[in-house]
Order: sequence, then structure tokens, then C-alpha cells
Amino acid sequence: MNRRNFIHRSAVAAATACFGLNRGMAWPAATMSGANGRHRIGIQLYSIRKTLPDDHEGCLKKLSDMGYTFAEAYGFDGNVFLKKRLKEWSLMLNDVGMKLSGTHCGTGLLPADRQSAEWDYWRKSIDEMNAAGGKRLIQSFLPSDKSKDEVKRVAEQFNRIGELCRAGGIKFGYHNHHSEFKPVGSEIILDLLLRNTDAGLVFFQIDLGHAVNGGGDILAYMRNYPGRFLSWHASDFKKGAGYTEVGDGDVPYDELFSQAASYGLEDLTVEQETEGDIYASCKRDFDFLAKYSWTKPE
Repeated sequence: MNRRNFIHRSAVAAATACFGLNRGMAWPAATMSGANGRHRIGIQLYSIRKTLPDDHEGCLKKLSDMGYTFAEAYGFDGNVFLKKRLKEWSLMLNDVGMKLSGTHCGTGLLPADRQSAEWDYWRKSIDEMNAAGGKRLIQSFLPSDKSKDEVKRVAEQFNRIGELCRAGGIKFGYHNHHSEFKPVGSEIILDLLLRNTDAGLVFFQIDLGHAVNGGGDILAYMRNYPGRFLSWHASDFKKGAGYTEVGDGDVPYDELFSQAASYGLEDLTVEQETEGDIYASCKRDFDFLAKYSWTKPE
């Protein structure tokens, strides 16, 4: 099962209580700086989804030993991730020398006539993320049925979620898959989202491998929308062969990192979705990315 389907199946309709926002908080620091001389490279925990549920601490220790500095959770339902609160995950990560950067969210983005429950979900998620010391809440899929008007409605919803997050000291972002590079009417879905969201409220986490799979021109997006792609999911895709380890596919990593600062990159998160020895693949991903000067400890 891919991550998109996993999140759809674990999505929640609403949280049961509404939590207040901490409106006085400043925005979190821009980057997940390398701690104790560690590289600025994180990992999406979905990469190790097959082993993580059975051994939380052991799996996190393996990632830390590879050099990863921070981790991103997935499928957060407003209360727990894999039966633990985000604060508990943050403490476990701290114990192995890592930090919690944020989470992908398990919400289905409710239709307009039921959105009060949607706002309760985001308010609760903001409070949970603040308690855990993370900084980003990331929506990672769109409703399955799309039209141009529906995409614009979702963009308006993103702006409102972004307002709630900003007031609570959290950043809100959107993570693409390959389908966002398909046209809806005469326009590309991702372009519609970029043009109809407020740059001060919504950032984009570009999944580089998915972008190649979808036919997106990654470098053109970076040039045309500077500062919008604050977070990169480091993955890779080889045309004609499928997803692969980072550096073995068609993502133009050399060109991307040569201009990473001007593109506005703030954090770099590996996501590995191949089969086989996943820990060996994650280690190869880290070692490949560690050669770039952007990833060096600050």
C-alpha cells in the first residue's frame, strides 16, 4: 500500500474537542540546524513503516546512527501517531539525538458544508505540534475527485488552515504526489494550488521523485515560484524503471543544490519507498545527500 492510500484509509473526519490557539508565539526557526555537528538531513518515518510499529525506539536509533538529524511523522489523526502522542515521539527522538520536525496529516479535507469539524481537527493538531516542539503540519493529498473549481476551493481551505497555523506558531504546507502534475481543464493542478494560495500562509513540500514521475520540470518550478518550496522530500525516480534510491534516478540533485539557498530551501527530508533492505537504502540516501555543502552542519 502506498502512503497516499495509507493516509486516506487512516483519515479522520473530526476531532472531538476544540483547543485554543497560542496566538502570541513567534514562528519557529527556519531550518532544522545540524545538532552536535550532524548534517541537516531528516527522514520521513513512512520510509520505515514496516518495522517502526513493532520497535519504536530501536528503529529511531538506527536512523540516528546513520546521521539523520530529524524525523517527520505521517498519518497523524489529531490525537496520536502509531498510538502515541506527538510529544511522546518527540521525547523518543530526543533520546537518540534527533528532533521532530513535523508531521503529515491524516485529514480528508471535509467538504464545504461540514468544515466546522475540519477546523477543530487543525486546532487540535496545532496544539499537539506545539506541545511536541515541532514546527510543520503538512497536508499530503487532495480529495480524489478534482475539477478546476474544486482545486480552487481546496486552495482557499489551505489559506484558512495556514491562518490558523500561523496564529499558533506553526507552518502549514502541502506535499505533492505525481498526480498534481496532471492538467485539470487547461491548467496543471500544482500550478493552480501555487497561484491560489498565499505564500505567507502556505508553503509547498516538493517530493522530487514524485515530481519526476509526474513529468514536472523541477528546476522550472523552483525558478518560477521562488520561496514557495521551503521543504524538499528527497526521493528519486528513474524514468522507465520506477522509484529508486536517492541519486540513482532522474532528479537533478546537482543543479538543485547549486541553487538551494536562492530557491529558499529550509529543510531536507528523505522519503524512501522502495522494497528490499530499507535501512541500507536509507543509509545510501543519507550518504549521497551528505556530500552537498547545503547539508553540512551550520
